[in-house]
Amino acid sequence: MSLMDKFSTVEIKADNRISEEDKEFCVRNQNAFDKSGPALQKIADLMIAAKLEQQNSLQVGGDRPYQLYTIADGFSCDEDRVYKAMKHRNTQFINTITNYFSDKYNVELDTREIQERLIPTGPSEPKLPWGGYREMTDEQIDAFKKELDDYKVEQGKYEQRLRNLPLRYEQIVDEIFVQLGGFSFQEQAMNEFHERVWDCCHQSWGEHKEKFEIKNDVLRLSPHSSWLCVDENKWMNDPVPTFKPQDDLRTLAEALAHYECGRTKEGGSWYPELCEYRTDDSVFTCHHKYVASIKFFKNSRIDIKFRSAAYAMEFVEKYLRRKVA
Repeated sequence: MSLMDKFSTVEIKADNRISEEDKEFCVRNQNAFDKSGPALQKIADLMIAAKLEQQNSLQVGGDRPYQLYTIADGFSCDEDRVYKAMKHRNTQFINTITNYFSDKYNVELDTREIQERLIPTGPSEPKLPWGGYREMTDEQIDAFKKELDDYKVEQGKYEQRLRNLPLRYEQIVDEIFVQLGGFSFQEQAMNEFHERVWDCCHQSWGEHKEKFEIKNDVLRLSPHSSWLCVDENKWMNDPVPTFKPQDDLRTLAEALAHYECGRTKEGGSWYPELCEYRTDDSVFTCHHKYVASIKFFKNSRIDIKFRSAAYAMEFVEKYLRRKVA
């Protein structure tokens, strides 16, 4: 049984690993995928029939098939374009399902890997040896042409089957859970969150030293361009320093926000001071449960003052020093 044939015998089982909301989304897209194939095939059939009718009406004697004027601005209005759309449905369907779970649960998923596992590759086209026919005997030429003819037949079958590939959303979900490595969406999202936080506050080379230190109730972010870029704008008549937060600082803001509310993706809401370009005051008072104030320095140092030394240490141990295995 070929790989293509196995798709028609795949056993579909109820998937209890995803929520009803997720399943509804998958089923809607499954229906759209299933119905689009026959619909596109009808369009291709109509185009082929119309083309043949026009060609026959314009044919004279032994003339070559008449070419219709169907090309404009690089677009060719023929069945090949429809067939291309039919094949593109496969990657589009996989991307839609995968991106939905990736965006909703904030997990990283390799869409290309899923495509490679679920969309079979075609036969390999035989290649002429160096020198071409001039370096080949008649027997070798005949054998090569036979091999090329066989390839064209198999390629035609492959193209036709690819246009009608019976993909199922359950197959895509299976591949997604393989990438999650046994974790749930929520668990993997937190693993990746803690990994991003650890990466943001450690050097990416050598011994991965910490880019921060604890001073009683203050978390001091060492001067580093990955935290903050400060432009003193000395060329201006009345220079005002511009504080430009970098990605690492925005990630740290997410960790601080999670410490406050237990939710991710809220760093900009809880700590806009750490996420937005600023030209105003360099000291900010925070009315939060754990963080009291934030202070920026022109040398890129940042002091985050907690309401107690215990809070500062708890945050560091729970987020900054938590290394995901």
